[in-house]
Amino acid sequence: MSLRRRSSGASASDASRDAPAPAGGAPPAYTEDVRVAGALLADKLRTLYEEVMGEEKVFADPRIVDVVDKVQLVDGRGADANIVGTIHLTTSHLIFKGESEQKEIWVANNLIHSVERGPLSVAGCPLTIKCKHFQVLHLLIRRDKECGDLFESIRRCSQPLNIEELLAFDHRDGGEDAKGWSRLEWSIEFQRQGIDDGWTESDVNGDYAVCDTYPERLWVPAAASKQILLGSAAFRSKGRLPALTYHHRLSKASLCRCAQPLSGFSARCLEDERLMELIAKTNEAGDQLLLVDTRPMVNAMVNKVQGKGFEDERNYSGMRFQFFDIENIHVMRTSQTKLVEAQSRARSTSDYLRGLEASGWLKHLRAIMECAHYIASAIKNGTSCVVHCSDGWDRTSQTVALAQLLLDPFYRTIHGFEILIEKDWLAFGHKFDDRCAHTAAQNEEAAKEVSPVFSQWLDTVHRQFPRAFQFNARFLVHMHEYVYACQHGTFLGNCEKDRKDLAVARRTKSLWTHFDARAEDYTNPFYEPTLYTDLLALSTRAANIEVFAQLYSRWEDGILPRESLEDTMAQSLDHIAVLQTTIAAMEARVAELREMTGRGSVGSGSCVSSMSTAGTAGAPTTPMTSSTLSVAGRSGLSRQETAESGVYDARRLDPGGYGSAMAVVEGRGRVLGQRVYGRVRDESREAPPLPSLRKDLLPTLPEDGREGAVVSAVRRPFAPVGRREEDDE
Repeated sequence: MSLRRRSSGASASDASRDAPAPAGGAPPAYTEDVRVAGALLADKLRTLYEEVMGEEKVFADPRIVDVVDKVQLVDGRGADANIVGTIHLTTSHLIFKGESEQKEIWVANNLIHSVERGPLSVAGCPLTIKCKHFQVLHLLIRRDKECGDLFESIRRCSQPLNIEELLAFDHRDGGEDAKGWSRLEWSIEFQRQGIDDGWTESDVNGDYAVCDTYPERLWVPAAASKQILLGSAAFRSKGRLPALTYHHRLSKASLCRCAQPLSGFSARCLEDERLMELIAKTNEAGDQLLLVDTRPMVNAMVNKVQGKGFEDERNYSGMRFQFFDIENIHVMRTSQTKLVEAQSRARSTSDYLRGLEASGWLKHLRAIMECAHYIASAIKNGTSCVVHCSDGWDRTSQTVALAQLLLDPFYRTIHGFEILIEKDWLAFGHKFDDRCAHTAAQNEEAAKEVSPVFSQWLDTVHRQFPRAFQFNARFLVHMHEYVYACQHGTFLGNCEKDRKDLAVARRTKSLWTHFDARAEDYTNPFYEPTLYTDLLALSTRAANIEVFAQLYSRWEDGILPRESLEDTMAQSLDHIAVLQTTIAAMEARVAELREMTGRGSVGSGSCVSSMSTAGTAGAPTTPMTSSTLSVAGRSGLSRQETAESGVYDARRLDPGGYGSAMAVVEGRGRVLGQRVYGRVRDESREAPPLPSLRKDLLPTLPEDGREGAVVSAVRRPFAPVGRREEDDE
């Protein structure tokens, strides 16, 4: 076959004429380039025209930042067709509303982690939004200018410069919230733990004079003078002296926490050594003290060069030392990033397993669990412990909080778990603002402070003992989401002093009040409070450490929707409770009829008629008692009720609500839920509308789209792993 040779001076049009026609009559490849160039030129001309004519987007409500229509929501798998809709960007939320389908997505601005803009193509300009709760939105926008404007607006709204710009400060709509803000009462909590006369409350940190990242109220050995406490604080990093956080009622051993000493290579502090000795003597079972340094020993040695480091064993009598290899915040940040990439990019099982191994996430979880198990075992055996890392607010919080979960059944209840977080994470100064990036980083050093420390701790909870916890996995997933959403003031600030300065108790809502109002959604149906006293049977074998799928795979789609075992069990228990109530009502009616028959006041025909009536009209009018529910092993739980949970009332169809119908559960005397988009929502526990989203704010959105700030935690009870609303339709 002869080849015709083209001269170097031939034009591109000559080359295109010489190129063979593609098979199947498809246009040549250069045609797409021409279309892209044409689209860019048209967009530039349109932009120039708008600038010359002075046309700008003007919205009636100042809280609307941008509105872009004809946006395509692209399925990440490429299996489903794109959904065309409108993007509404407000000062608090990013909202996507489908045009022809009942598809609606609400994402709080603070949940947005990053936004990436791709190159313009024939289909449009791609925009990828990655969220802190691991949701990813792929959008396709028609015009390049619209995409650029939306890109800049999202970046600006998702990275507030001032903490008072967060949603929490606009979400206070009246009503007292004192109960939520007084969840932790120090005196009551230590009284519950059974502390004795060996410990006392100290005012050494009044007005945060000694340590501004510690709580004002500290419990220290009763024999420790103020001079000893001040001397120890001066010898500890950030002034974080050893203070009591837990006292074991049975073994009398105590758990204290602090920061690393400023020892360097030779420095020592007699006051600090004396305080450690007094902590050991508070234990009646023995005066030996175990000091746990959660850092790798290499890291601790490096800190010695900086004038910090760890305690010299020769200076502390009666003390044993133990190091654990829990890495620092920078390693954990990189590890989680690799884990998320392995979850989203792996195309095969082998690729995923290689990515999971490369992330090292499970190895880090195992190190935390081993350290917490070691501390809990020592406390139970009667040995008091002092735990620290570098500054005592990251790895220390992880290990001491998990150790208390293993030891104390109270902390495995919903109320107790909230108190544990208040005590060992909030009061003792975990830096939620810095670690969760609630505000934009002002410099590169501030950006390095971001790390998933609290998320990692949630990942270690609820392991291997599903019947030991009163709360379910949904509780942990939603808590993780609300920490980053900044809808409530509970997790704002870096310490207790910050929250007092911001007056969050007066200006914002408490997350605990929100959880209290929805406790039924977060109750574990398998919970058995008397089954376990401690969880020291926890296995730290590598085979027993798994990825928290409900958290990291929450938004993944599968071929078939995945059912939640906890929800199925809850629905079954509700069904049983309704049936038992109906049976009790019918038995009461039968007894009544027998009594009437015995007196001869009712004939056989009327008896049959009354019996038939008892099976229909009798049950709904009989109230459901707490004793009846306790037989079913569940107290008043109503979660995602279906028609099988009671008598389905076909007469109460909702002709204007997307083909929905009301599900009435007999015996409760109220409507429990309404099916919306194939899912049941509890109307009696509807979240109040946000003040930043008035009814006239977005007139094109349906009424049910304004009840929450977080797409999964407020609009609908809980999305099972891999399940979306349209999957149910």
